[in-house]
Amino acid sequence: MIAPLITPLLTSAVCVFSLGWPACGALRRLGVIDKPNARSSHAVPTVRGGGVTIILTLLGAIAGLAWTACEWGLPLAPIAALGVAVLVLAVVSFCDDLRSVGARIRFGCHAAAAISVLAVIGVPAIGLGAAGSLGLALVGFLWIAGYTNAFNFMDGINGLAAGQAAVTAVGTAALALAAGVPVHHPLVWLALVVAGAAAGFLPHNFPRARMFMGDVSSAPLGFLLAALGWWLACEAGWWLLLPVGLLHANFVLDTGVTLARRIARGERWYEPHREHFYQRLIRSGHSHAYVTGWELGFQIVIATAVVTAVHVGGGWWLLPVTMVVALVWAVVFLHAERRFRSATAERQQ
Repeated sequence: MIAPLITPLLTSAVCVFSLGWPACGALRRLGVIDKPNARSSHAVPTVRGGGVTIILTLLGAIAGLAWTACEWGLPLAPIAALGVAVLVLAVVSFCDDLRSVGARIRFGCHAAAAISVLAVIGVPAIGLGAAGSLGLALVGFLWIAGYTNAFNFMDGINGLAAGQAAVTAVGTAALALAAGVPVHHPLVWLALVVAGAAAGFLPHNFPRARMFMGDVSSAPLGFLLAALGWWLACEAGWWLLLPVGLLHANFVLDTGVTLARRIARGERWYEPHREHFYQRLIRSGHSHAYVTGWELGFQIVIATAVVTAVHVGGGWWLLPVTMVVALVWAVVFLHAERRFRSATAERQQ
């Protein structure tokens, strides 16, 4: 059982890592450089858009899965829908890396990608009739489009987005297997390809950033992770929406709380800023390696707990896991806020 799972993981990791060297040189020659500004968490001009290596690998893997689906009689429509959405998001996001694209265009593409996937994959069966299905479809839209943006917002320090994608994608594959999804299901393979691609990019971005992934891959990665979680709930049961949400608690809670706070203060929530909790920790004096390692350590623990709960006790064990996740991140956020305010007060003295 282990061997077929290792193949997509290692293959995609090697592809992205190998492509990173020529991609970095090409982007540098093209002048795709991220120059530090008042909102940046880095101080040195760095190549941006290195995530094209992730996108090329993902599209190649999706094409291979589509061919395999045709040969083996597996579901082709979801794979094709995901591939087209990833391609469109990558093109629009790369344009944003080269020259800023308006927020309405970006959000419109995210919304269109979410709608296209929902139209093909559908919604989990909950037995509440047309009204219940419509309500769940709205939840799915907000989940996929919202997480696509959340992941994009959280790509701000070395290694955080790539590490989160790697751990969460492995967690998604493990959660699918724990819920009874077959090993050779495209959902499992695609999750492992995402994990490997993100892991393969990590050495180019962490602990020292040779290049940034950029919007070209952060938006498609967020979209894929959210869509795969939704697909899992459609395949194995709507109750899996809770463990899927817990797998993404890191980025969801940070983005959600920060967004709510900015809206409450009357700020333009859609504009770039440095108010995320992980950014506040950086501004408090912590290194990128410290914050990324700290957050990914928690993510590994949470993913392990969620998968174990589903494997051992199904839905019954999810309540205590949910409480633990909420408590852990409440402590994380309080620590970040306290540290930031203390550092700010010291600088003002």
